[in-house]
Amino acid sequence: DALIIGIAQATALFPGVSRSGSTIIAGLFSGLSRPVAARLSFILGVPIIFAAGLREMVRLARAGIPADERMVFVVGVLSAGAVGYLAISGLLRFLQRSSTDVFVLYRTLIGVSLLLLLLAGFRD
Repeated sequence: DALIIGIAQATALFPGVSRSGSTIIAGLFSGLSRPVAARLSFILGVPIIFAAGLREMVRLARAGIPADERMVFVVGVLSAGAVGYLAISGLLRFLQRSSTDVFVLYRTLIGVSLLLLLLAGFRD
């Protein structure tokens, strides 16, 4: 089961594939409940999100942040952290009560719409 969920996570390297969506679906197919699959998905994301944040912090430390932008940077980081926490918390509560069908419908409608636009000649 862990291998299947790990492979599902790797599919997020393809454009348009949701890492959390693919790991939640793999967890559901492996027999996990929706809340457990969602919680596992977000736990799996912690190391890569932390590593990406650390990499970006090192890049910023090397480049330097102008003194007049430091407070904006700190407020932005704190705001992003708070909103991210609230979004994940809300999604976990939603998945305890509801199915993933709304996300399947949303992704299907967006995908079909994009394909129709491409077929109609829209490229930019």
